[in-house]
Amino acid sequence: MKSLQSILLWVLLAAVAVLYVLHFSGGKKATETKANIVVKDSAGNELPQHIKVAYIDLDTVQKYYEFFKLKNEELEREKNRYDNQIQSDLNKLERDRVEFLKKGQAITQVEAEKFQQEYQTRYQQIGQRQQTYQGQHLENQSRAIDEIQKKINEYLKEYNKTGKYNFIFSTQEGNPTLYYKDTAFNITTDVVKGLNDAYKQSKKQ
Repeated sequence: MKSLQSILLWVLLAAVAVLYVLHFSGGKKATETKANIVVKDSAGNELPQHIKVAYIDLDTVQKYYEFFKLKNEELEREKNRYDNQIQSDLNKLERDRVEFLKKGQAITQVEAEKFQQEYQTRYQQIGQRQQTYQGQHLENQSRAIDEIQKKINEYLKEYNKTGKYNFIFSTQEGNPTLYYKDTAFNITTDVVKGLNDAYKQSKKQ
């Protein structure tokens, strides 16, 4: 089963690359990120426009965003609880098998057949419970991902409500969406701080 980190980071690579094409007019500070892109009209004439971009580092978000860490810890505890329950059931089943075999030659054919049937039934039931637990865990994992996505998207909309950036991309070690990045335009620290402030405020409500 994939961990929350691997699934969430895969989802966020798409979700956090938020496009905010709000303002294409000038008048912004010279320190903002600017890049010239060439757009051609129907006649083939080049139409240069200015775009302003920034990026966030998903590894940093994962490491420092308190709500992400909370959800990850909750899911880890849940998974451990499910795994421990299944292992406990299997251990009990094995102890019962060993105890039954201690009777040795005193075991009749009827008793052996009955035990074998009960053993198989219990084993199948454990397998069914395991599948149920896995399904529940995946549902909870999906809900956690949706919650985190929603909070990040909502915060980025608020963060960029003035239209400061036209694009906010994401990057991640080993799986970058940006192959070159100027760290002067890394807004991750601001975003993580804002996310944590918003999370702390929500807990007070």
